[in-house]
Amino acid sequence: MLARDAVVDGDFEPVVSVVIPAFNAAAFIEKTLDSVRAQTYVFYEVIVVDDGSSDNTKDVVDAYFGRRGMAGRCIRQQNKKIAGARNAGMRAARGRYIALLDHDDLWRPEKLAVVMRAFEAEPGADLVCHAEDVTKDGRKVRTQYYGPAVPKMYERLLFQGNALSPSAAVFNAKKALAIGGFDENPDFNTVEDYEFWMRFSRVGRFHFIDDVLGEYVMVERAASRQIIYHHTNVENVLRRHFAAYSSGGAVFLDRLRMRRRMSTVHRSALLSLLQRNESPVQQRKYLMKMLRECPAEPKNIVAGLIWMLQVLKMRFILSIV
Repeated sequence: MLARDAVVDGDFEPVVSVVIPAFNAAAFIEKTLDSVRAQTYVFYEVIVVDDGSSDNTKDVVDAYFGRRGMAGRCIRQQNKKIAGARNAGMRAARGRYIALLDHDDLWRPEKLAVVMRAFEAEPGADLVCHAEDVTKDGRKVRTQYYGPAVPKMYERLLFQGNALSPSAAVFNAKKALAIGGFDENPDFNTVEDYEFWMRFSRVGRFHFIDDVLGEYVMVERAASRQIIYHHTNVENVLRRHFAAYSSGGAVFLDRLRMRRRMSTVHRSALLSLLQRNESPVQQRKYLMKMLRECPAEPKNIVAGLIWMLQVLKMRFILSIV
């Protein structure tokens, strides 16, 4: 095993390319890079893509690489959102595998070593995904497990939802580039990874491990606007894949599965808005969309009752003010 600081750019061929899309990350990117540098597995390179930051992200990264003697480089480009940043990093990668890491997430020191052992143990695997701790303000919220792998992984993702996390996934670089990488369509922003996993599942085999090897850091977003934006883009992704899936003529059961899947998206939006007590107009909109798609679904009925109780509660409060 090479000493970590002896692995410098040009002295070796990396097995893994760590791709980190970064936007206005100067304040915290060093902590993320520290978690990469702490890896016990050393045959990697790091590619940070500064996606049009307005701060000095690139200067901070370049200085870090120079100070630490780390095998890496920082690419600066005009802002193309996270899909475009990941694609730029993957195109520049030299490794056989791509390990994604979002600029505010962290890895445990054994992450790459454990994942590479998993690839060795499962020689047919093209993607390995591990579990993560979800944290907020430095505190653990929960442990998130992903998967499972099933024979029909595409259908599992399409009809049951996303089952992976970018910062927890390492995958075959050639196969990722062969399918065009991440779709940079702005209508898929925030769910570009979900769309990518679905296409990748058609060309590669997934393998999941329950080892907690990273930390997904929750960042507070704008409330109702972000909820609506995200769920609208989930709908966009599903409509594209539903159209392709049913191009040969969907049977009744498939159409039912599609409606049920879309209703879960509307239910998720409704419950997220209810939780934040945001946008009553949008709550009603998602309620009606949910019930139109699948009115007899028990979870939808429960969500509708929760909404009704919230409305009655607000009316009562207003009546006594």
